Amino acid sequence: MTHRPARHALAAILALALAACGADTKTGSNGTGLNPQSEPAVFAGALTDVEPFAAGGTALDLAVATVRVDAQAAAGTTGLRLGMPIEGNGGYNGGIAPSVAVTEASAQETARGTVTAVDAARGAFSVATLTFLVDANTLYDGVAGFAALAPGQPVAVWALPTADLRTQRATRIAAAPGLAPGRLTVSVRVESTNAGTFQLAGLTVTFPAFSPSPPAFVGRARVTGTLNAAAGTLTDDEVIFLPDFPPAAGTRAEIEGTVLSPTATGGFVLRTAARDYTIETVPGAPVAPSPGDRVRVTSLANSATVLRATSVALVNPATPQAYRVTGTVSGFVSLANLRVRGEPVDLSTAIFSGGTAADVANGRRLSLVGTAGPGALRVTTATILP
Repeated sequence: MTHRPARHALAAILALALAACGADTKTGSNGTGLNPQSEPAVFAGALTDVEPFAAGGTALDLAVATVRVDAQAAAGTTGLRLGMPIEGNGGYNGGIAPSVAVTEASAQETARGTVTAVDAARGAFSVATLTFLVDANTLYDGVAGFAALAPGQPVAVWALPTADLRTQRATRIAAAPGLAPGRLTVSVRVESTNAGTFQLAGLTVTFPAFSPSPPAFVGRARVTGTLNAAAGTLTDDEVIFLPDFPPAAGTRAEIEGTVLSPTATGGFVLRTAARDYTIETVPGAPVAPSPGDRVRVTSLANSATVLRATSVALVNPATPQAYRVTGTVSGFVSLANLRVRGEPVDLSTAIFSGGTAADVANGRRLSLVGTAGPGALRVTTATILP
């Protein structure tokens, strides 16, 4: 049964979320074990590496981080999987192996519900009012690829927004068995507020704590409830206003998102799940992005919404990117059917080091590199660890 938080608790959560949008930048920390010489940093992107962790090309040290995963505020890292968008703050440590020592982080599924439509020609499917696009880098868990999706199928989807906030680029799709009919979770930006209600993804959520007048909230909410598609409403069985990580001036920002509105001088607007950034590129930036491109931007913040880019890298949707995962084998059936650290993987064409394919068994630790494939990570290299 879904827990329904008390109204005053939700109001407190909202107050904290609103405070996060103000002067408190939530960058850096004292007493967390971070290198006192590190630079304050924020990051956002889909996980490309798990154990050790990296998102959008940024190495993440989560050893002392407080990590929210979906509705759980201090979930740790056990539930993190490849392709999940994650964002947070901490301290950037340069050197031979630069990384962000993370203080706080949040990873959210974009939607959990039943597939309402599939557009095979477009490579898209819908869950309630959200449309999801798939590409060569979309990962699958318990779903045998895009071709296996069908209306009525319960799924959880992790995604990055495009120019249209109700159209998202799916980075991970997982089966969601046991989902009750009509149940829906969405974690997206709040579009508008009115007395007693707010809207997200075109759905109206009744929330009397807003009465008699709504706050000027601009951010994201995670809402779980029962969908009334005909009325365009979602009950407020659980509402969480999500944490925000705006950069202060001078903060290092490594952000992944979608390009909007390029300018003649090489700048553009970068759309992320949290906000739209104005990107001011430096002379000689290696990528001149086009509208709709998925890019990774390394930058220094001029303000909470203006970033001065030092590098821009394109993530081509047609070119498979490398994913990495290290962990213990479980559920071994065959080399084509097993899991490593909970990730479905296919080792049938992998090149092995540190041992042979015959050494793969439940309980063995492997370090894998591969690309997204229908139903499982297609592993190219597998290292068998001691």
